[in-house]
Amino acid sequence: MVGEDSEQQEGLNHNSAVASTAALIPAFDREPGLTAVDVRVRFTEACTAWLTKSSSVETRTAYARELRQFLDFVGIAPDHLEQLVTVRPHQVAAWRDQLRGDGLSNVAIVRKITVLRSLFSYLQTYGYAGANPAHSDFVMVPPVPRDGKTVGLSPEDCRRLMNAPDTETPAGIRDQALLAVLAYTGCRVGELTRLRVMDYKETGGHKVLEIRGKGGKERRTPLHPEAIERLQEWLAVVGRDTGELALFRPQKSARGKGRDGFQPRPLTRRSVQSLLSIYVRRLGLDPAVTVHSLRVTALTTARERGSDIIDLQDFAGHADPRTTLTYIRSRDRLSKSPAYVLRY
Repeated sequence: MVGEDSEQQEGLNHNSAVASTAALIPAFDREPGLTAVDVRVRFTEACTAWLTKSSSVETRTAYARELRQFLDFVGIAPDHLEQLVTVRPHQVAAWRDQLRGDGLSNVAIVRKITVLRSLFSYLQTYGYAGANPAHSDFVMVPPVPRDGKTVGLSPEDCRRLMNAPDTETPAGIRDQALLAVLAYTGCRVGELTRLRVMDYKETGGHKVLEIRGKGGKERRTPLHPEAIERLQEWLAVVGRDTGELALFRPQKSARGKGRDGFQPRPLTRRSVQSLLSIYVRRLGLDPAVTVHSLRVTALTTARERGSDIIDLQDFAGHADPRTTLTYIRSRDRLSKSPAYVLRY
């Protein structure tokens, strides 16, 4: 009986806590009379809908991770999402400050606050009557560089990188094709790993890749003649009749270098970055160069050679041209810096 009484009291305390939380503000004032349980269900439904809004698995995973980190910071259990009504701007600002203290970059901090801002904005659309505690009117985010932090390559270093693989081995032929696709399409590493053999097509006299980007968006990108040549050589190794298989796959064994064949699964993002890092070290390039550097290099070089920003936006698969501009590195501006004319 003592145990039962204890459990009953615990349940009453829990329900009381939920009720007091729900009573802090009219969570959904368009629907008066909601019980504490109703509010909890409504918040859970709304947060789930927000997380599943994007068709991109990567985006959903990232959003869930950022939300989980914030909930941990403010002490809200994942099964008590109705307590989001208690979140105030000073808590969001405190999270921002802790992230900075932990050494996160401004870009990473802005991303996390933006995700939180997106959640509360979605809740408001869902009917939540409270304010958005992460709104820019309440919480300022740190400034980020206008042109981003990813290292770009000069055209000369990009050429050296593309020519680095040993084409005497099947794996080297794959790597040359892979690097050409990255350099000539500016695709993201996730887009590269999602490519299938059947995504390489011909239409209207153009050889193209059908790239599936963020949010399930698809775009058709024409291929440079050099990328076509390298892809043809790679497909001669693995065969064009494997349409459903990944375009770029890992070799069956590291020592075999592809001579003993390739696995049917796609290369992972990490493995693409690892093989790129091998060539970067071999050539003595900046160790900060990543797969994303080839995307920056493609957009910067195309812009320098006269491509219109709207065409570049479409090429990159960006929803906003302002995002595209952050990828353009001002190499000429740096060359004209006053730092080069100073004499003492």
